[in-house]
Amino acid sequence: MAIPPSNNKTVLITGINGYIASVLGLHLLQAGYSIRGTTRRISSAEPLLKGPYAPYIDRVKIYEVPDMTISGAFDEAVKGVDGIFHTASPINFSLKTYAQMVTPAIDGTNTLLFSSLKAGPQLKTVVITSSVIAVVDPRTDPYTFTESDFASSYFTKAQNDLQENRPTSAGILYGASKSAAESAVWKFRTEQSPSFALTTINPAFVIGPPVSLPETGEKLNETLKPIYNILSGATKSISPATGTGSSVDVRDVAYMHIWAYEHPEKSDGERYIACSGTGPAQAQADILREYFKEKGDEKALEKIVVGNPGEGYGGYNKETGKVESVEWAPERPRVSGEKTQRGMGFRFRSFKESTIDTAEALRPLL
Repeated sequence: MAIPPSNNKTVLITGINGYIASVLGLHLLQAGYSIRGTTRRISSAEPLLKGPYAPYIDRVKIYEVPDMTISGAFDEAVKGVDGIFHTASPINFSLKTYAQMVTPAIDGTNTLLFSSLKAGPQLKTVVITSSVIAVVDPRTDPYTFTESDFASSYFTKAQNDLQENRPTSAGILYGASKSAAESAVWKFRTEQSPSFALTTINPAFVIGPPVSLPETGEKLNETLKPIYNILSGATKSISPATGTGSSVDVRDVAYMHIWAYEHPEKSDGERYIACSGTGPAQAQADILREYFKEKGDEKALEKIVVGNPGEGYGGYNKETGKVESVEWAPERPRVSGEKTQRGMGFRFRSFKESTIDTAEALRPLL
């Protein structure tokens, strides 16, 4: 494959070894950008540098930022860049406290934003990776969440637990961290009036092919483990779907980040939800069973849990056993990606396509 010529633009991606960030980095390199990436340890970027980024190695520079909550942590990395993508705040459900998850998310975001003020006049856009969890509050009715919705329940619960010295679940802490970090973004924009555009991308549950694989499936990130567990046979039963069950492909998330950066006149001050629709585990199992059955791969097929085919979503044909589409169940809350598709001029990949592509990408780990 021919390496595209440099476009003489340099952008920064924080947390470069993360799932979304690493895919975004490859898309940017393929588009001619030079990239800088930050990571807590230089060694953690080695799989990228020796793998998918190797053909572009002269356009990649890695900065070690052991603690992104320290004031000025990103000052050196941001100097002279044309764009910044702040993706560093991974899903890690092993973190158990407010101080471990929420406080660093807020402080890390503020550190990045205030460093951005020192980048230089050429900086045109800062794109923050938020989450759909900063949009969605728990509901049981068929409400449609949009960019005008701001979640508050997770942060409120985490704050109350902190004050009462009660433990908080990792899921609540993650939701609180994303809500609080995004609030910090908009507070910064209001108070500092930066010369650069500032926007957030709010992805749903992200699946899709990673650009590199860990040594084992157990080391996959939290959003890829469910598909891996279905493929490996570790999943023996499927729980009923809860919440919105919204999903999106990582390749579409990468596209959205780049679009927001390249269109500051449109993206400044905006939130964009990254969501193709619903993606419950039962639909994943149904899709994969259909896929491997059609391929005649009995070995793969026999590992995949059956569950209750078609349960929790629309689009399953019980007569043929095929997943014709994956639609929101009529009684469930849902998340709209319409603003994104309309504004950015593209269509999200289907959940079926994303599931199959992810499964094929993960098969070497089985």
